[in-house]
Order: sequence, then structure tokens, then C-alpha cells
Amino acid sequence: MKSLFFQRSFLFLWIAQAASGLGGTFATFILSWLVYEISGSKIAMSMIWISFMVPSLLTNLFAGPYIDRFQYKTVMIISEWLRAVAFLIPGLLLVFDNIHLSVLFFAAMITGIAEPLFRPSSMAYVAKLLPKEVLHRGNSILEGTMQTMMLIGPALGGLLLTLFGPVIVITILITAVTISGILLFFIENTVREKIEARSSWLPMFKEGLGFFKIYPVLFWIGILMMVINFSTGAAQPMFLPYILEHLKGTEFQYGLFMSLFSCGMVFGSFVTGMFKTPKNLRFVMLGSLSLGGVLLLLLGIVTNIWLAFVISMLQGIFAVIFTINNTTFYQKRVPENIRGRVFTVRALLAQTGIPLGAGLGGVLAELYNFTILFVSLGGLIIVATIIAWNSKIYYQLNVPLEEKLDNRVPVAEQTAN
Repeated sequence: MKSLFFQRSFLFLWIAQAASGLGGTFATFILSWLVYEISGSKIAMSMIWISFMVPSLLTNLFAGPYIDRFQYKTVMIISEWLRAVAFLIPGLLLVFDNIHLSVLFFAAMITGIAEPLFRPSSMAYVAKLLPKEVLHRGNSILEGTMQTMMLIGPALGGLLLTLFGPVIVITILITAVTISGILLFFIENTVREKIEARSSWLPMFKEGLGFFKIYPVLFWIGILMMVINFSTGAAQPMFLPYILEHLKGTEFQYGLFMSLFSCGMVFGSFVTGMFKTPKNLRFVMLGSLSLGGVLLLLLGIVTNIWLAFVISMLQGIFAVIFTINNTTFYQKRVPENIRGRVFTVRALLAQTGIPLGAGLGGVLAELYNFTILFVSLGGLIIVATIIAWNSKIYYQLNVPLEEKLDNRVPVAEQTAN
């Protein structure tokens, strides 16, 4: 693992993603707090997430297929600096105590455009930079570092907000993503296969989508993630009012609740990085999603904030176990010259459920209560994973990379034997 840090590009990418993770966490925290502080509306909380997710999905759809035509390094730098610009205006207005909801929605929209450029570019860059034998470990380091920043971010944001007000939080946010963009200048350009310059958007998108015919299990993982993200997309905008109203907590405790989720992800990343890719991926990936659904359901039942903290941490552990194994599964199978567009299709499939869920979450919480909201959302995840456990297609997760899926004994029979 130590040898990874002697690679100059990996080292700068690692530090840049740490700064990016801190900035992104502060962005989520301060947007949620400002919207709730100004409006006091759960529906407005949902709308700010929709304002982020809809531009995010559109960026994935229209810009994603072109990512492979540019240097991944350049795309990541542009993404970071767009986020810095997005929060510069609300930061200045906060100084003069003249902030409006419309400005916050504008910041969410610009961030929604910028962030989808970073993730697929980063994954494609890492897959090109690192040999396959250390790719799983490299992903664990990067994911763990991002989650460490997300562990620090919410609690630190809540503390800074309580002591100094929102201006300092936005100032650190802008500084962090700006520094991230500067650090990315120091990573090397990747030498990649030449891509036909005249390729138009539709053929490139179809090429990314067509890869899922080779590994159909990837498509069905995307569909499963769409359902999971529908539930988490409905739940996440409600966590601030859930802590403040349902559990009678404070802004700092909200930050701690979010930080403990990331603490779980850091611990899960550390444990995952200690082991090689598991042979029974189906058990590990579907198992982690199933337990995540049970934990979300339990949030609707508990009334003690300390139990909610424990549940949040456990959710983080199971979420990152799935994420790391899912990402590595993709990276090892997708050819280098189409990674950006395949990862974009993957993100598009998975994230479509988030804005739909966000709209539902605010309405359910406003009309009923948080118990009905979280029990319903957790129950939906449990039902989806039960269907996945009984579907033969997910046995393909256990097929070794060297094997072909066609002209062989059915996968379910291989695993059973």
C-alpha cells in the first residue's frame, strides 16, 4: 500500500480528492442549513436536492459521453473550479446579510452541473493510472480519504456554524475546492487510445450503453441502485429536520449524525482495503444493501438520538463496502477507451431515482411524519434486495474476470456447485 504514495500523480490526486471531499461536505451541510433556516419547509429541503440532481443527471446524459475525448485531468479541474464559483455569490451575499433562496437554488444547480464531471473522470483516471493488482487497494485509499473528510466535515461545519456563523463555512468550502483544482495541475496526463474525433454524442452514448450487453449484471446493478437511491434520495434531505424536530437535537448533533455515517465509511474502507476482492461478491454486495435497508427502517422507529448515531455509522459501513466492490468490479471489466462513457451511463442509471425520491420525501414528511417516511423507504429497499437475492442474473457477480459468460454452464449452477 505504501508504494502507491510514491507515485506522484496518485499522491496529488489523493490530496486533491481530500480537499474536494471536505468542500463537498461543507456544501451539502451549509445548503441544507441555509434553506431550512430561511424557509423552515421540508418541501423546500427536497427542492434544493432536486435542483442539484436534475442538472446532475442532464450533465451525465449530455456531457458524459464526451469525457473520454478530453484529458481526465482537465475535466476534474474544471469541475472543481465551477463549484468554487457557484458558492462565491452566496458567500458574498451572506457577508452583507442579503441571502435569498433563489441564490441557493442557483448554487445547487451549478454544483449539480460540475460534480458529475469529476466522479467518472476520477474513476477512469485511477483505472488508467494503477495496475489491476493494486486497483482495489487504491480505490479503498481514495474512498477512505474522501470519507475521512466527510467524517470531519459535517461535525466541523456544525461547530463552525455555531461559533462563527455560515460565512466561515462557505469561505472554507470555496478555498478547499479551489486548492483541489490547483493540486490537480500536478498529476500527469494519461496516454490513451485515440478516439475518433468525428464521433457524435448519440453513437458515443450508445457505445457506453452497449457495454452493458457484455456484462448484463452491470445493467441490473444499475437498476437496483436506482431503487436504492430513490429511498436514500428521499431520506437524505430530511435528516436535518429529522434531527432538529423528531429527535429534538441541535445543528451540531445533525453534523455529528452525518459525520458518523462517514466514520462508518472510513472504517468500512479500511477493512475492505485489507482484503482482496471477495470471491462471493454477490453475498457481499447484496448483503450490504439489504442491511442498509433494515437500518433505514430502524431510523423511523428509534426516538433516542444516540441510537440514531449508531445506526448512521452502521449505514456508512455497509454503504462503502458495496461502493468499493461495485466500483472495482466496473473498473476491471471496462476497456480504457470507453471508461468515461460507461461510468457515465452507470451513474445515470443509479442516480435517476434520487430526484424522484427527494420530491416524495418532502411531501411524506410534511403530510405525515418521519416514522412513516423512514419505515416506508427502508421497506422498499428490503423488498428490492429480496428480489435481487432470488434473481439468477446477480450470480454473475461471482464469475472470475478471465471467464466468458457465454458458452458455459449457467452461472447459478456454477455457484451452486
